[in-house]
Amino acid sequence: MSKKDTTIINVNKTIAPIISSRDIIGNLGNSVEKKFTNDIALDFNNVQFISRSAAHQLLIVKEKFANRLSKKKTISFINTNDEVAKMLRLVAASRALPQKKAKFDAEIINIQSLIARS
Repeated sequence: MSKKDTTIINVNKTIAPIISSRDIIGNLGNSVEKKFTNDIALDFNNVQFISRSAAHQLLIVKEKFANRLSKKKTISFINTNDEVAKMLRLVAASRALPQKKAKFDAEIINIQSLIARS
């Protein structure tokens, strides 16, 4: 990925230094959509924090652009501090592992049989 073919979006200026809402990621998605290049680097310089829900939404947006049939865009993250990088890795790992669904086997019990047991 060469610098001239990559558009850099400053996340701190586009959103804020503290990203705590998944809703605000929509603004970032709109900024990515408007760029004419297919390679986008999201620059997290001076971004101090990203919440789990915002990181989750950001990864969904990244996946959405990567999986398009046309006008695909590759999104990369640059200049993340340790805390932001850790949150992005944590959320990415949890998305990669399939979630186990609890199995619920309800037993039908007759009230008369309960009374008879006591």
